[in-house]
Amino acid sequence: MTLIHVVLMLLIGVFGGFISGLAGIGGAIIIYPAILLLPPLFGTPEYSAYIASGLTSSQVLFSTLSGSLSAIRKPEFHPSLVFYMGGGMVTGSVIGAIFTNLLTTPVINGVYICIALLALVLMVIKVQPRAEANIHFNPYLLMIVGLCIGVVSGIIGAGGAFIIIPVLLALFKLPMNTVVANSIVIAFISSIGAFLVKLVQGYVPLGNAMFLIISSVCFAPIGLMVGRKLPNFVQKWIISLLIILAVIQLLF
Repeated sequence: MTLIHVVLMLLIGVFGGFISGLAGIGGAIIIYPAILLLPPLFGTPEYSAYIASGLTSSQVLFSTLSGSLSAIRKPEFHPSLVFYMGGGMVTGSVIGAIFTNLLTTPVINGVYICIALLALVLMVIKVQPRAEANIHFNPYLLMIVGLCIGVVSGIIGAGGAFIIIPVLLALFKLPMNTVVANSIVIAFISSIGAFLVKLVQGYVPLGNAMFLIISSVCFAPIGLMVGRKLPNFVQKWIISLLIILAVIQLLF
């Protein structure tokens, strides 16, 4: 592992951790394409999609853990929402991570792009959110949706929060503050299964992952503090722009 790789992992972790706290996501929407695209730009060997997904899973696991410790203390946190959707996502993420071995790099990238575009479409749909006092959940629907998102998340090594957020906003009509407070905890639960499977498969080089994790965990709380001061529409636009940038990077 070269010095350039160390610096790149640290910088990617800093940005991914900050975005994780700021928008309530794991950072995979930026981390995955960054790991694939940045090393060749600096003249160092590129990572395969399998290693990139493994490194992404390690960053997501620890950055969402850091953010979750703060999120569970918020009044908008709903244990039942996290339990049902997170439970479905854990199962799905393990299935997706196992099936990664059967997919080629273009297919993995294609899955990522399709889901990112779907998330973007859901983000632009205008839905009147429910009042916090009127929030109720269908546990079976939460588990089914969580299972589907988990499968995709396991394939690309993400916690799935960049998909969870648009789904909770558009399908379940939850307020943005409620979505952010719960999505990062759900993403943490989901990422456990994907990380363990990819670690066993040998797709998580621990030397690279260590620098990615350290910088990510340090900056996730900073992003969370900044995110509390931002209006809901600003957080929504930040997530949308990140999705667009990530898709453009992988397409071109």
